[in-house]
Amino acid sequence: MTPDQTAHVRAHVAAVSKLLLANKTMNPGLMILAGDPLDPLQRLAFGRTAVEAQVDLVYLEFTIGAGVPVMTGINLMLPRDTICHAWTGCRLSLVPGKTRAVIVPQDGANFHFKVMAGEILQVRGRPASMTGGCDRAATKMAALVRDGVDLTNQVLLQTW
Repeated sequence: MTPDQTAHVRAHVAAVSKLLLANKTMNPGLMILAGDPLDPLQRLAFGRTAVEAQVDLVYLEFTIGAGVPVMTGINLMLPRDTICHAWTGCRLSLVPGKTRAVIVPQDGANFHFKVMAGEILQVRGRPASMTGGCDRAATKMAALVRDGVDLTNQVLLQTW
């Protein structure tokens, strides 16, 4: 990845962090990562890491399209005791009037996820206005990526 592409992915991580946390400070127990799409063995390795560290992981997948990284999906790895529950192909949804987005799994699931400062909670039911919510989240994220996000004293962003 070029430095410009890395900066673009970093801007997306910042925007997703802001959408999920609003003004809350991220605590230990939650981590947001980004990189290439994960194959099944890589997902297993991330799941093992999540269990060993007892950290809820949000993994943003990116592919390079026309020279620019494009976010193609969200994976969740949620360790509970010695088991890691994993979801792939998730999206963000923003309910009208709310400042924090939620994570929705693939179609057909009757639940969604709410990111707290140090963990991810599974919530019964689909969020209100599902299709519109995903569109609202995408629009808000594009604006945050374009305008930049101040996460000072809220989230520590690192690039490897």
